[in-house]
Parts: sequence; C-alpha cells; structure tokens
Amino acid sequence: MRLYAQVGFGLGDKLNKGFKENLIDGAIFSPKDLKRDTMKDKIAEIRKGFPKADILIDPQFYVSLFSGSPSVSLGRLTEWNYFRKYRKGDLEQAKNVREVLRRCLQGMAELDVTGLISPNIYISQSFDSREAVIAKTFLREAADVYAGLGEERPLYASLVICREALQDRREFEEFINDITMLDSPPDGIYLVIAGRASEARSDFFHTDVLANWMLLNLSLSINGLKVINGYSDIVTPLLGVAGGAAGATGWWSNLRMFSMDRFFPGEGGRQPITRYLSNLLLNRIACSEKDASPPFVPGIINKLSHDTDYDPEPERAIEVLQSWQALRALNAQIVTEDMAEGMGRFRQAIEQARQAYASIAAEGLQLDPKSRDDHLAPLAEALRQFEERAELS
Repeated sequence: MRLYAQVGFGLGDKLNKGFKENLIDGAIFSPKDLKRDTMKDKIAEIRKGFPKADILIDPQFYVSLFSGSPSVSLGRLTEWNYFRKYRKGDLEQAKNVREVLRRCLQGMAELDVTGLISPNIYISQSFDSREAVIAKTFLREAADVYAGLGEERPLYASLVICREALQDRREFEEFINDITMLDSPPDGIYLVIAGRASEARSDFFHTDVLANWMLLNLSLSINGLKVINGYSDIVTPLLGVAGGAAGATGWWSNLRMFSMDRFFPGEGGRQPITRYLSNLLLNRIACSEKDASPPFVPGIINKLSHDTDYDPEPERAIEVLQSWQALRALNAQIVTEDMAEGMGRFRQAIEQARQAYASIAAEGLQLDPKSRDDHLAPLAEALRQFEERAELS
C-alpha cells in the first residue's frame, strides 16, 4: 500500500526528506495553504528530484458551500479561478456542476501533477440529503468532463463524507450501490472521511465508521477504482487490508484526521506535544511515556532509524518523518494481496497491542488520554463487522 504526505501549512523541507529516505510515495497538496506559484515551483522541484513520486492536488472545493461564513478561513483558495461561493441550489443543476468540474480540472492540468483530483462538495449530514444527490452528480459527470480535456493522466473523483453518514447502514448501502454503477467511472476515488473535530479521536475510532470506511474501499476497488484515502493516518493499514491503494498523513493533527474545522480555526492555544508513533500500540504516545515504557515493554520501540531522533525530544519536522517511517513499516507488516491473511495480521497486531497495554497497566504507568487503548476495541469490532458484511467469513 502506498503512503502519501498530506501537505499543509509549514511545509519546509519535509517532503524532500521523506522522498529522499523513501518514507513516502507521493504528496497531496492543499491549495488553501500554498500560493499557486509556490506550489507550482515545489511540484517541479519534486518531479525533478523524485520522478517516480505521485503528485496530486486536493481542490478543497468542498468548503465552497461554507465560504459565505464570516469565520471561514479560505487561505489561498480564492486565488484559484474554480473556487467561488455557491449555494446548494446552484449545484443541483448538472450544467453548473460540469462548469465547476471543467474550470477546476483545466486549472489543475496546467501543473505537473501525476494525476488529477476532481472537485466535489461535502456530505455533511447523511446519504439521504440534497448534498448526497449533488455529490453523486459530481461523481457521474467527472469522467465525461475530463475526457473533453484530452488528458491521459488518471482522474480521481473526490468523495468527502461526514462520519455521521457512515452510521446509517441502510442509507450507506444504497449510496454504495449508486456510486459503483457509474456509466463513466473515473480511474479512482480520493476518499476523505470527516469528523466533527480533528482532535476528536472517538469520531474516527468508531466501529461503524471504520467498518463502512473499509467497505467503501472494498466496494470501490472491486469495481476497478483505485482508492486513495486522505487523512487516514494510523487507520491506513486497515484500509489497505480492505483494498485501498494508498493512505495519507501529515505533520499537524488536522493533516492526520480531517474535519471542516481545518477551515474554521479557533482562537489558538498551546501547540500539541511531540509524540512517538509506536507500531506495537497502534498509537502515538508522549515522549515521556516512550522513555518510561521500554524496560518492561521493549516492543514499544519500533527499532527503526528515526527512533534515535527521540533522544532528546525532536522538533516537529522530525516527528513526521518518524510517523511516515512507522506507518510504512506497519503497512509492510500487515497489508497483503490476500485479504483474509491481511485481516489475520491486523487481528494479531490488535492482540499484541492489548497485551502491551496490559503490561503497561500492570507496572502502574499512567498514560494520558490520547495514549490509552480505547482505540483497540472499535478496531477489532470493525474488522469483525467488515468480515461479516463483506461475506468473507
């Protein structure tokens, strides 16, 4: 499974280091965070130095319906000619959807990307909504509009869904049936699942959300669509087991888990502490917890080259390199072409994590809330539910 950098504010030289060390396979750029000319130059630099890298741009058109809000932060998005304020009523007309698609794809095609992501809106409530109808129109029209541009690069139609929509099984299954029966399908799907807040771990580590996220990957991939999962972070190998082609993560919390609060910044606060991604725990832990644990749970340390960066605590730019390296190793450990084998490997990883957390608890080490094991139960139950509903058992 391929691993991409989810690019946002504070780029620096993180991508160059990630590509040079073969930690990532590609990058997904954010128009909100980079000037068009800056992005163009950075893409050209990467393409020259790392010609095999996959380079994509998320149009982030999904924020357009919110662009009239006085508190929205659009950043550099307004510099792109496809982006403007829309009402839902405007986008209920197919001709307007086609015009948005044409302008966006023409603008993206001018850059040296390896594939293009088409725009879509955000399904913010349920699959039984006006938003879902509009989103399906974007999916249906994308390939036909793209064909008119004479492009040969692959097209990935974006699909951005709130986690609440994934909790209604009947509506979800109807939606799946609709989007897997497109007359003119794209080459793939850029899939983003959104939580209520990028810090709300329980929004993502929820049984129904994870199981349906997996089923989306399975259903789309079975129908010949390459699925690129944006903002998938530690869930990446789980989605790879279900047929996903790629996952992505970045250096800030809002580049690891997606939420529309990325466009509605708060009043600020203390910067999050640097953490260490432990593959054994399937979780990030604080540096102090990492240092306290190895004597009685040695497997917490991944035994990878960037482990040495954590003595002493590293800067943020180094933290993401450790995350990419750990996730790359976890993908290699778990994801395989045999789905049943991959699921077995993930179950084993969950059980090993449980045993490690039990050892930590037995030693009396108190972990902070983000470091605890509350993610393991929904992961295990999501695997069980996925296997049952996909009729794999």
